[in-house]
Amino acid sequence: MKKLFLLLSLSFSSLFAFEHLTLENIEDKLKNKNVIIDFYATWCPSCKVLGKNLTKYNTSKQSDIEIYKLDIEKQKLLTAQFEIKAIPTLIYLENGKIVAKEIGVRSIEQLKDYEKEYFTSSSNK
Repeated sequence: MKKLFLLLSLSFSSLFAFEHLTLENIEDKLKNKNVIIDFYATWCPSCKVLGKNLTKYNTSKQSDIEIYKLDIEKQKLLTAQFEIKAIPTLIYLENGKIVAKEIGVRSIEQLKDYEKEYFTSSSNK
């Protein structure tokens, strides 16, 4: 029982490791930054896997990249604005402009590759 509780606690904590975007804060959070937005739902198993991968990736990413989460059920207007049709979805923005959209679970290695590909102003180029 203790193991199950610990496992559930860890899986839920990864969902909340990043700041969440809302209608009120999105403009400020995306302005002049390199951003990855993780569109997810709390009931989505694939979203939980991606959330864990993002948490691990966060420790090795370039410092000029911000990761935010967006709960599709709490932010329906933003979900529609970004035309999210499936989850999990990652949207990559460079200086407020969408440069890529990736649907599905991504490995840590893929996230690192996308960083190099999508963020031209990153210091890793």
